Parts: sequence; C-alpha cells; structure tokens
Amino acid sequence: MDTVRALKQVIMFKDVPEPVLEIVAGTAEEVSVPAGQTIISVRDTDDALYIIRHGTVRVLHESGKTPPVFLGTGETLGVGLFMDVGPAGATAIAVEHVDLFVFHSTRVANVLAGHPEAGYEFYRAIARALAGHLRRAVGMIAFATEREALS
Repeated sequence: MDTVRALKQVIMFKDVPEPVLEIVAGTAEEVSVPAGQTIISVRDTDDALYIIRHGTVRVLHESGKTPPVFLGTGETLGVGLFMDVGPAGATAIAVEHVDLFVFHSTRVANVLAGHPEAGYEFYRAIARALAGHLRRAVGMIAFATEREALS
C-alpha cells in the first residue's frame, strides 16, 4: 500500500493535507514484528513514533496496576517518545504479527525544516492527538475519583 494512502488511514493524520504526508512519508521505515516480540520497553528513550499498519499490540503500563490497552490498525504508539525522547513508561508487545511504519523525530524534523508550513500541519496533528489523550485521561481520573467518593 502506498505510504501516503496508509497515513491517511491513521486517525492522527486523517486531516493532514496529502502534500504534507508526501514530505513525511519518505522518512518512514517499514518494520514487521512477530507475535510476542517487544516493540517498546518501559525504559526506552527512542525518538520513534510507531504507526500500526496491521495487527494488534498490547500496551502495559509500568506500574502494572492498570489493565492492558490493546491498539490496532490505524493507531499509534510512542507519540511521547517522538516528541520528547522518553522514557516510555510502558511496554508494547505484538499480540500477533504486526506491520509498522516507524518515524524517527530527528529524520522527520530534518525533512520538515525546509517546509515550515508542512511542519506546522504535521506537528499540529500530533498536538491534537495528545490533547485528546489528555482529555480522556482527565475524564478517567474524574470518573475514578467520583466513584471512590461514592463508595
């Protein structure tokens, strides 16, 4: 599948203009991971953003006190690592064979340096995704706090 078309299927990048994705697509590494293999470890400080092209990944928080989260096709891993170089704080393991696009922040930044408008669009999409994650986390904390107060 064409990399740009695949990126348009990713929730985070669905509204990013195709010319921007064309610039970024050239930095993608295609990686296949067998079932059971660790993709990200708790202490990793890689600068990578992982996009799940196909397959399922189980993410376990380092505390082990929360249930695992399962991510699939069109979802992303490592947004925090990509933006600020870790540590990851969670472990991500392939539940089944997983195909990924991997973007390293240094390579992406170098490509976008000559295209400031494209950089704005690309990083704005990431910021929106992070804001959504933050809103969801705040909602979960509020729900847990209310539930605890009622018991």
